[in-house]
Amino acid sequence: MRLSEMGISLLLFLLSEASWAQTYLDTVKRIQKTDKALVLDGFLDETLWKEAANFGFMEWRPDWGKRDSLTTFYITFDNRYLYVGLDAKDSQPNKIINRNLIRDGWYGDDFFAFQIDPNRTQKNAFVFSIYPSGARYDMAIANNNIPLGRSTNNPAYDMIWEGKTRMTEQGWQAEYRIPLSNLRFEIRNGEVTAAISGHRTINHENKLMVYPRIPQNISGANEMPSLKQPVVFEGLQPRKDLQITPYILGANQNSYFLNEQASTYQKNTLNELDAGLDVRLGITPSLTLDATLNTDFSQVEIDDQLINLTRASLFFPERRKFFQEQAGLFDFSLGRSSQLFYSRVIGINEGQLIPIIGGIRFTGELGNWDIGLLSLQTEGTRVDEDALPSENFSVLRFRKKMFNNRSFLGLMATNQLRNDYVNTALGIDAMVDLGNDNFFIGSVVTSVEGENYSEIASYGLDNTRMALLWDKRKQDGWFYRITYEFSGEDFNPSMAFLQRERHHNNNTQLNWGKFNNNPEEHVFQYQRWIPVWSDTYYTTDFSELLTWGNRSQWIGRFFSGDEISLFAQQQYEFLQEPLEFSNTITIPEGSYFFALFGASYTTGTRRSFKFPIAVEYGQFFDGENLEIRISPEWNINEHFTMEGSYRLNYLNFDVRDVSEWIHVPQVRLNWAYNLHLSGSLTTQYNSISDQVFAAVRLRYNFKDGHDFYFVYNQDFNTERAQEVPGLPYYNNQLFTVKYSYTFVR
Repeated sequence: MRLSEMGISLLLFLLSEASWAQTYLDTVKRIQKTDKALVLDGFLDETLWKEAANFGFMEWRPDWGKRDSLTTFYITFDNRYLYVGLDAKDSQPNKIINRNLIRDGWYGDDFFAFQIDPNRTQKNAFVFSIYPSGARYDMAIANNNIPLGRSTNNPAYDMIWEGKTRMTEQGWQAEYRIPLSNLRFEIRNGEVTAAISGHRTINHENKLMVYPRIPQNISGANEMPSLKQPVVFEGLQPRKDLQITPYILGANQNSYFLNEQASTYQKNTLNELDAGLDVRLGITPSLTLDATLNTDFSQVEIDDQLINLTRASLFFPERRKFFQEQAGLFDFSLGRSSQLFYSRVIGINEGQLIPIIGGIRFTGELGNWDIGLLSLQTEGTRVDEDALPSENFSVLRFRKKMFNNRSFLGLMATNQLRNDYVNTALGIDAMVDLGNDNFFIGSVVTSVEGENYSEIASYGLDNTRMALLWDKRKQDGWFYRITYEFSGEDFNPSMAFLQRERHHNNNTQLNWGKFNNNPEEHVFQYQRWIPVWSDTYYTTDFSELLTWGNRSQWIGRFFSGDEISLFAQQQYEFLQEPLEFSNTITIPEGSYFFALFGASYTTGTRRSFKFPIAVEYGQFFDGENLEIRISPEWNINEHFTMEGSYRLNYLNFDVRDVSEWIHVPQVRLNWAYNLHLSGSLTTQYNSISDQVFAAVRLRYNFKDGHDFYFVYNQDFNTERAQEVPGLPYYNNQLFTVKYSYTFVR
């Protein structure tokens, strides 16, 4: 047999023999339908719970595999809803941590999370979490929790469902009522086969219990759909989804712009009364069409202020609800922290919202195919002094299951179009589960741009980007991660996020980890050592080494949940042109070799007062940098939580007699009167821009899909007299009142 044939045979063997030691994956639990009624009050006193399928837990942390006798959850369903019940006993019920009333908030509370992969795709799952207070948290998981982009694990995802809790003498209980139409069940081979798991914490003991017997040593195992218990819902009839959400909005916006003579700032006031509509229609149980008209995202929280002291671009997370649905399907990796589709390019410019006329999204599954189509049209507008034309943004996504249930071959095309410009990118990607916790991820993309399609020049390697990754997703013993990227000189997909461009890059990580179960014999519940974290960037023709760095790091997590980390790093940078960090700090072009070290301490989530701190110090190009980051959090009580962050940098360059203190503090007060009325007050300062940013957000949630918002956002210029002409007191001020209601079939 020739070597090439042997290699192909070995690859096919690995693909077909992806071995799973978890024997529960080969057994199917059956869940029966109920005809009994449920009074959703949090008490498990109805008859349907006595007849429902029940599932026990085991301890996952710290003593993996130990049987848990305190926790049971139940599942049943009827023609409209899936019902989940929880009985969470506690040996010390007075110590149950219960201090959150905010939807999608979490401050270290005990919680129960029910996870379901509705069609056992082994790729996608929904997470429905509830705290003893009755506050809820939901999330979508895609791509078997293997990161292909920033949406693979999507905590901003919201669904319409109900949950209630009650405290008992022995602990607490919970009941869920989830519409079947939200879960997109399908009848395949004559029945509905799904996969489920459950997680429950007892945080005063830093314990995590799970069902089924999910392995501890696989990275991200608790959220991996491929590791959930197979179940059959006997007699379940899928339902199609239909949701219609109109909104009305009133807004007052005041902005200052420099006049044409650049002699003074002029105020512009805009009063707005507007309305819009979102519609979600289930074409089939697994294919969904979403349409939006006059889309508005004014209720979304403002971005955190960030400073960038690296050569990489900053990533801001997507918070807008329309882009959360099936967001993981549109993940397409272009290498470490880069992705082909970045939804924030649509309707946001320089941090300001751009009106969206409307658009559609079509997503779902068709046999072994995943299908996604997104198209939105923005309105022509002005941002500061720039006129922006109306533009269309479109994305097409296909993926086909290949080799096994956890692998695929995919295609994505993105297109940005306006009357004098077109930018198109076309790529193929693949994720292959090779077994034994080894994954291969690869992609190749080409982009073209021009005034119109007829004038686009021919493309080749300069217009191409390629990314390859081999990852052993373990947490104990030796494990590794190896990546390679190439990004051509003219590669410029306008709808992508690229951390860095125009390079060859190789990153190699070697890790060793160890779990300990007995706190009487060990100080740390988990230790991780990273002896090698090597990162190298070359120019596209390999003529110059742009960046080289290696970091060695040790991490230790105590049985309390507190964590300590130490690192040392060497770095080389070659700047082909000056690198500007602020009006004061600019690094001249040239070669630099420097070293730094640091330490951090993270407080366990169970504490009501947390004070994470990280300190770094060392050389920085031709100077030195001291960096201190703190993120205190004080859960005052169930109604009030104070969150803060402070990043302090002192940059000093003796050789050039230049130095600067950089300050980026933030304070946020979150409050909740009850499970329906909540709000936040946020203040941020950025010393580089000399601006203060303030935001007030009030929400009254009548029920899921029925909301009232009041939002106030404003910036303040702190150094107004230093500019000519003098800066206005603020640049932008916005007051918004919004009301939306979702009609559900």
